[in-house]
Amino acid sequence: MMLSGSLRHLSFTVVCLVWLVDLSGAEDFRVLPYLQNPAPEAMTILWLSDDETPGTAQITTAGAEIQQNAIVFLAEGLAYPSWEADTYFGGAPPSPPFRHRVRFEGLSPATSYQYRVRQGVSEFEGGFTTAPARSSSDPVRLIFFADSETEPESTGKHTDWPDPTVSGKRPYLLDQTQGLLNNLQVIADRNPQLLGIAGDLVESGGEQRDWDEFWRHMTHVGDANLAARIPLVVAPGNHEYYEGPRMGRYEQPGSERAIGRWLSYFENPENGDPHAEGRYYRLDYGPVTLICLDVTNGIPQGSEEDTNYFLLGDGETGGGNSPSFGEGSRQRSWLREQLADSRRHSAFTFVFFHHVPYSVGPHGWPAGDGTGQDAQSGVPVRSLTPLFHEFGVDALIAGHDEMWERSRLGGTQILDDGTRRDHTLHVYDVGIAGDGLRGPQQGLTNPYQQFLAHHDAPEVWSDGVLEAGGKHYGHLEIDILPADGGWEAVLKPVHVFPFVAEDGSLNGYERRLYDDIVVLRDVVTAIETDQVSSTPEVHHLQPPYPNPFNSTVLVRFQLAGEETVTIDVRDGRGAHVRKLVSRRIAAGWHTVEWNGRDDGGREAASGVYLISLKAGAVRDTVEAVLVR
Repeated sequence: MMLSGSLRHLSFTVVCLVWLVDLSGAEDFRVLPYLQNPAPEAMTILWLSDDETPGTAQITTAGAEIQQNAIVFLAEGLAYPSWEADTYFGGAPPSPPFRHRVRFEGLSPATSYQYRVRQGVSEFEGGFTTAPARSSSDPVRLIFFADSETEPESTGKHTDWPDPTVSGKRPYLLDQTQGLLNNLQVIADRNPQLLGIAGDLVESGGEQRDWDEFWRHMTHVGDANLAARIPLVVAPGNHEYYEGPRMGRYEQPGSERAIGRWLSYFENPENGDPHAEGRYYRLDYGPVTLICLDVTNGIPQGSEEDTNYFLLGDGETGGGNSPSFGEGSRQRSWLREQLADSRRHSAFTFVFFHHVPYSVGPHGWPAGDGTGQDAQSGVPVRSLTPLFHEFGVDALIAGHDEMWERSRLGGTQILDDGTRRDHTLHVYDVGIAGDGLRGPQQGLTNPYQQFLAHHDAPEVWSDGVLEAGGKHYGHLEIDILPADGGWEAVLKPVHVFPFVAEDGSLNGYERRLYDDIVVLRDVVTAIETDQVSSTPEVHHLQPPYPNPFNSTVLVRFQLAGEETVTIDVRDGRGAHVRKLVSRRIAAGWHTVEWNGRDDGGREAASGVYLISLKAGAVRDTVEAVLVR
């Protein structure tokens, strides 16, 4: 079942967003203002300029204007390397920029603020919403992807697009620049509270032009600055530690120079590690705890526990500060403390990092430099799996293998009172931001695999035109919704489907979903209210979300046992509009998405629609209001 989003972009002319920000008069900004380190009572605004004179940021709250001068420092680490200066700037590149920082504190949780940044004669206007408090009952939307790997050379570069049915190479339908741009436009249209990136933001962390390209994307999604409205939460990948093919690659001190650029751009919550501050961290957002890890280097060097045979890190002779995640490491001890606290206080815990530990991609081979091995393997990260089970982590979000793959592992969770119970851990590779679209490695298997776009979304062609299916750029969208006194997390695999004519011309794109929506329940809350079973007691169709809606609506339902399920949409007169589900489904909580279209793909008119569930002897109907 292929489910579609309702927003279809009929051409590659980017649609202006409702929350446009002012990009005019931006000549004094090297990088436009962007948001960092969100909290219920605080938000950081960063921007870069050629001017060391402190800029100002101003917000309006309770009818009063609050203005702060920026704290400024010269970002010497963002200088163009000499080879870039000579090759692209005739030996006279722009000087290193000044980073300007303002952090507004004492704000109210889950509250929207408008802000204005002034730098020289330039002015920028935007807005942000503070994080919800843990006690909030407001829904939360998070989006994650990985492996954008930006570089100017991405324009005109079409990644290899392996055909599941025949061997050989073929190029993807879009170049990497357009693919990432379309992906970001779809993300912007969904208006998440956070955008998480699980590593490999840029192609080479030590090449400044690659970072320039990254910020061009993030601050110019059509006419809007995405990063000025949606805080970025990022994990370091191996490419952030990579100085570049014309410099030191992963050698020290070049690798530390490369990750230094990443650290200059992002402000993350403190972790208390003087050697690796900002490289791993925890961020609480309403009922969710997000934990970012740096797994780019395992120790000992060159062992089966090493995720990068080319990188020397913390504690290794001649190494930099990339932290170990192995037994006895500071990062692992910190992780255990954070997971224990999150288990007690958060409805859901999501851990994100770069190296996916379970995969059929090239980094799914065991660590090593021989046949059937990989020198940048994600397999060593599996050493953390028992910890994730013990503390009830709900999902791991990673990248590195540049494919859409979900794995599911069973284990045992241990509660504070010593009680043990079965636990399920979902593992995602979301490395489809806008770079590679790989297929599986021949001879490599993943016994935990539940969904792989390469095999489980077969391409459907008609007269030389792709109509459905296939591997495409996209992201993971997570909706955290109130449910029965607790919380429900709906994890949706989104891909951006391009409309390509037989002659190869690109006519537009739209948001679609792979048929692998995962629904998680806040089982800790359930146990506290004596609802011990993780299986519903009755078949039931829950209220749709959001309602009213103008693009997509989630249709949530629960099954007490395996059942043949039919879900139909009818208009207010009872006429059939769309069949959403007609198949046998296992017991549990489930979600499908209706995109406001009929069976023929035509947009339904504004009005009241009846969504009906038939499951065994149960008949349930709810109303959803579509507002165009």
